Amino acid sequence: MLDQLSGTSTARAALTEEDVEFCSTKGNIDLGTVSAFRSRLGSRLDAAPPALVVDLTGVTFIGSVGVAALIAANTRAEQLGTFFAVVADNQCVLRPLRVTGADRQVLVYPTLTEAACAVEAGVSKIPAQRTGR
Repeated sequence: MLDQLSGTSTARAALTEEDVEFCSTKGNIDLGTVSAFRSRLGSRLDAAPPALVVDLTGVTFIGSVGVAALIAANTRAEQLGTFFAVVADNQCVLRPLRVTGADRQVLVYPTLTEAACAVEAGVSKIPAQRTGR
């Protein structure tokens, strides 16, 4: 498939579960913790994995700085050709992603299984079903 804007190929080779790098975090992602969160995402992306899935199911609060970190990581992943997705199943994460429009920029799945299946299927920017709306 050819990207209409850049003229580059957007086809993805089939990925397997072994190609997926997982990163999970718990608690709050706010001004006090975002630096460490950014650093963890950055170090995972430094290796340019075929896929990075960020598990936020243990997150109890995400502020605007956390949302911005996810968007920045997604942008960097796109530049690297890395599939990037977020797993979130609670409103304290889903609501800020929805309100800021980040859920239209970053793929969001309710379970790790669904995110891993999307990776294996080579999903690009097809909106995922979200829970708890």
